[in-house]
Amino acid sequence: MNLFKRHIGRRVAAVGVGVALLVLGLEGPAFAAAPAITSFTPTNGPAAGGCVVDVTGTGLDDFPAAATYTFAFVLTVAPNTVVPATDYLIISDTEAWVVAPALVAGNEYNIRATNPGGTNTSTTAFLATTGAGTCAPTVTTMTPSCGSAGTTVKVAGTNLLMDDTATGGFAGSILGGLVSFSPYTSDATHTVPDVDAPDSLSVLVTGAADGPIKVTTKGTTAVPLNGMSVFSSARFEVPPPDCVPVGGTPHARSITLSLRKHLVARGTVSSTEDPAFTDCAASVPVKIQRRVSGHWKTVGSTTTSDTGAYKKRIKDKPGKYRARATNVTLNDGADICLRATSPVRRHTH
Repeated sequence: MNLFKRHIGRRVAAVGVGVALLVLGLEGPAFAAAPAITSFTPTNGPAAGGCVVDVTGTGLDDFPAAATYTFAFVLTVAPNTVVPATDYLIISDTEAWVVAPALVAGNEYNIRATNPGGTNTSTTAFLATTGAGTCAPTVTTMTPSCGSAGTTVKVAGTNLLMDDTATGGFAGSILGGLVSFSPYTSDATHTVPDVDAPDSLSVLVTGAADGPIKVTTKGTTAVPLNGMSVFSSARFEVPPPDCVPVGGTPHARSITLSLRKHLVARGTVSSTEDPAFTDCAASVPVKIQRRVSGHWKTVGSTTTSDTGAYKKRIKDKPGKYRARATNVTLNDGADICLRATSPVRRHTH
């Protein structure tokens, strides 16, 4: 059950209790006093509307008054100019999510809450901006940062909610933003709608490849609007071979490199924990890399033998070289052979 349906259910239940008390000749529930708005975030957003503002205060969930709430944006320089909020969702007595309507860029608006008990207007103002402003979503962390299809990933950040009407949905449904994994061809499935919040989302990995995740809170993943989209600074990686899956046992290893003239790279991959554990040494992909313009460029690739040995002829060029063995998962992820890099070797003619 989503938050909207849950709160509607509570409101209907409250009204039902009031009617029952009146039938019995008992005193029904008193109407609440006016709500109070103490703060809200973000404090600015796109004039085109659609920004989900997290409003905090008191008396926001007092029944039955909450069933007839209205939220509006009031022009500070002309208080008679009142623009109703596009949508809202009451979360608790101290929190409500309010969707900003289309406003005039450059103008400031106070947020007003009204119920049968009265009206309260915020003392701070919401600025309508030409771009996303501070309503743009941000991603600070994702946990875990590695996994395969079906893994639950929790995303932390700010401004992570969206109004479903922004993508052609129905009023009364404020949801978690769209999350997509590389190559960004589809949206991930949210685990449970009630888990999503302005600062956190929970989604399932679907068909991901290595790369940052993308969060969109207005428009669509393919066509985000008004800058309401962001890529994480960190990459989400998919095993194998780039990361260690959750629950796997990691095994450290080492790799050596020697260079013979004209030019042959050779060495050995071995386990640093137990030399007898050859699973992390046999048939291991190895990359021979050369330092070029400040970066490591792969100039040859090969695979180790059953004993962990490798040999690869490459172009005879002077410079710095290294060998790398990539991460490998074994036994359906039960064992993970960790990445290993050899000491750097210099070659001259």
